[in-house]
Amino acid sequence: MTQVYSLAQPGVLSNPSSHVEYLTFSLLSQAELKDTIGDSITNLSGIEKSINQKDLTAGLTISIGFSANAWPKLFPDQPMPAELHAFPDMRNGERHFPSTVGDIFVMIKSERIDLNFQAAKYIRNSFSPIACLIEDIQAYKYLDNRDMIDFVDGTENPTGDERVEAVLVVDDAELHKGGSYLHVQRYVDKQGHWDKQSTEYQEQVIGRTKMDNVELSDDVKPAWAHNAKSKVEINGEEIKMLRQNRPYGNAMEHGTMFVGFAATPSIIETSLSQMINADENGHYDRLLDFVEAKTGCLFFMPSKAFLEQFDDE
Repeated sequence: MTQVYSLAQPGVLSNPSSHVEYLTFSLLSQAELKDTIGDSITNLSGIEKSINQKDLTAGLTISIGFSANAWPKLFPDQPMPAELHAFPDMRNGERHFPSTVGDIFVMIKSERIDLNFQAAKYIRNSFSPIACLIEDIQAYKYLDNRDMIDFVDGTENPTGDERVEAVLVVDDAELHKGGSYLHVQRYVDKQGHWDKQSTEYQEQVIGRTKMDNVELSDDVKPAWAHNAKSKVEINGEEIKMLRQNRPYGNAMEHGTMFVGFAATPSIIETSLSQMINADENGHYDRLLDFVEAKTGCLFFMPSKAFLEQFDDE
């Protein structure tokens, strides 16, 4: 696992930072994509190094991923990652996880919002010959890693070797080893509806206590609790993913960016399916009564070895 770990983009395996900026690009139809993408990728390293010089303690990292639609256009001579596909549109009753446009995804993480913003400006300019920036979300740590509905998020993330095993690809072409699959969804909170619920019911919806973040016991936790419906198990063993979620927004509109990494997209898609689809008892993830998914994209975050091949061009 040590060898695979060394191949990963740093932002993929690290914990969420205090500030993060998410950039989603759509490819331009008339651009010379395959002839220009190498320069844009190479520029990322220069942008990261330059801005890091301003405050080495901020720990700025820039990570990039590509969709199934973008891959053959940008890298026609490179094999597509084995499991890369479009984000699956899901609908059940009034619940909907839309599949939306997104070809290139850039995640900028650091402890300073101003450095993230400066990096985002340079990155937008660098990619402007081939892609249009269609969404720019600035997110941040809220209190003690809580989301905007005031529950701690990301409590059950794997750590150490377990994280590496859960997140990084090992069974694929050599250039793809050390990469990762990333699902991104932007949720908007239905805050007024949520605030009308009792704390007891809110805790049942999440499956944890609100104040001290303790998981509810099995004899108290409902089958429709969020942490029950989102859990993926195979032969009784929980299969982990890495959530780098961060809240975003303001008092008028806010929500959560779901940013989920896994070694295979099937893990997160199984989780999403369990959440949105009612089972034989009519149970679905009741958190979906209080949040609404606005976007849905799947990207492959290539290894450093894949990205560094363009340095020599």
